[in-house]
Amino acid sequence: MKRSQALDAVRGIAIILVVIWHYLPRDGATPGLILSSTRLFWSGVDLFFVLSGFLIGGVLLQYTASRNYFSTFYIRRAARILPLYLLVLLAFAALIYWGPELLEKSHKRHLPLWSYITFTQNFLYAARQRLDDPLIDVTWSLAVEEQFYIFLSLLIRTLSKKKLWIVTIVLIILAPLLRFYAPNFLVAYLLPFHRADSLMLGVLLALIWQWDKGKEFLCKHVNIFRWSFVLLFLVVAYLTYREAWIGDVAGHLGLALFYGNFVLLALILGENEGKFNVLKNRVLEWFGLRSYGIYLLHKPIQILMPFVVAWFLGDVLSPWLMVTIFLVVTFVVSELSYRIIEKPIMSLGHYFKYD
Repeated sequence: MKRSQALDAVRGIAIILVVIWHYLPRDGATPGLILSSTRLFWSGVDLFFVLSGFLIGGVLLQYTASRNYFSTFYIRRAARILPLYLLVLLAFAALIYWGPELLEKSHKRHLPLWSYITFTQNFLYAARQRLDDPLIDVTWSLAVEEQFYIFLSLLIRTLSKKKLWIVTIVLIILAPLLRFYAPNFLVAYLLPFHRADSLMLGVLLALIWQWDKGKEFLCKHVNIFRWSFVLLFLVVAYLTYREAWIGDVAGHLGLALFYGNFVLLALILGENEGKFNVLKNRVLEWFGLRSYGIYLLHKPIQILMPFVVAWFLGDVLSPWLMVTIFLVVTFVVSELSYRIIEKPIMSLGHYFKYD
């Protein structure tokens, strides 16, 4: 699929939501109004899931008849995901053995490294009913996506288009039911089929977008999606204000619909090259292109930087000054990661073409 500046901006918004949620000081350091207005920023991951479902589903649908469908897809995904991920795991392994005092927990409580290498940490977190590795616990969502890539590539390759539509809709409906009957919150939150409403809604959007009549209808009736976005935003804002979110059951489906509408609107507006479009924004695009590095690196930086600051200055600074340092270091390191590691290896991955 052709890269979309508008979707890069949407990805940028998703990573901004996640970083604010994790970096915002608690314990009275942040005014209550700010905490209330950012209460739902944890859902940036839901936006990532919808966007990933659309983009990955779109690629697989476009090249489903290719002879090297599986090999090219997996090689390109590996080139995108593994280099930085494995470097982060290597650093984490080094800290386990040589700097355990920095990890705040004993070595015995950490998940085995093989679970991260095999992208099964989400299952172990759910089984233990706790997130044990604060440095890299955000990788649970990468595990969900990797599992989703394998499942979706098989699904699209083996099913007819009609059956694919049916299975996609069934999985969207099934996910809230699985969450309802889940034995605990982390099972509902961390397992792939329990989060399939967000991922498969993205696939549903890809199916509609690649259907000529569907795309024509969407672009022709853009005002419907403008107003539905506003309506869904108001509903989400109200429920957030009332603290009525039950994120482990119906909440994620509501967020999937809201973020799905957002992605759809971004796609439609992205087609209008000559019109003003707030999503054609260089800053948001910068965040979007570097979102993977920011996502993987922002938690380790948040946890380790206080030790570095204390070592140099003898004390930890005020919460907001520390947040400023976190942000600067995160953005600088992510920029270096993108230019030195991610972009060059992604380019190598694109030597493998679908035929």
